[in-house]
Amino acid sequence: MSLYFWLNLLVIIGPILLSFDKKVAFWRRWPPLLMSMIIVSSVFIIWDIIVTEIGHWSFSVIYAGTLKLVNLPIGEWMFFIAVPYATIFIYECVRAYTKDKELHFSRYIFISIGLIGTLPLIFFFNKGYTVLMGIVFLITMCTIGFFGYKKFTSKWTLVALILTYIPFLVFNGIFTYLPIVLYNPDAIIGIRVISIPIEDFFYSFSLISLSMFFYFLFRERFSIKGAK
Repeated sequence: MSLYFWLNLLVIIGPILLSFDKKVAFWRRWPPLLMSMIIVSSVFIIWDIIVTEIGHWSFSVIYAGTLKLVNLPIGEWMFFIAVPYATIFIYECVRAYTKDKELHFSRYIFISIGLIGTLPLIFFFNKGYTVLMGIVFLITMCTIGFFGYKKFTSKWTLVALILTYIPFLVFNGIFTYLPIVLYNPDAIIGIRVISIPIEDFFYSFSLISLSMFFYFLFRERFSIKGAK
């Protein structure tokens, strides 16, 4: 297997091994996690397949290998398993070991922030990845604002979201520094944080937040006797 595959496996291996911790007992939350991943990861994979085909980005043969499934390296498929799993695991750890507190602010805060996603349509309309990412970010924030903002005003959720950016900076930094993922300069605006395109911060937030949104939805459906 490729370096890309092993790096994504490294992202998920710790959370899997710690899923059986008695206090967190994350294994008991696998059903809602799986449902969330099926919905969100499937949509992002379809997007990935399409934009890879049209040339928004490509993958290094040296680091991602030549073995592909529907034009995506196996490591890329692993990415859409590892990131949601690790993200929701972080949330459940925060939930298990800290006290919650609701932060009181309006749903319209989320919607207003989401309007940032309209800026690429005005100023960078010829940058494909930037425009698509803006649209997805807008959809994400409106989804949260209209349907799930109560969960996203929880201290648990906000702390978990912040903590997810630690592995994001480490691993996405590696992915883009080597680089494993190569971005078409015509598809992005070119602003980078170290080696990470600014668009990837919005991409990560959208993937993580939508995974959480559906996880919260199914978590309430899959109630477990004796579990919080």
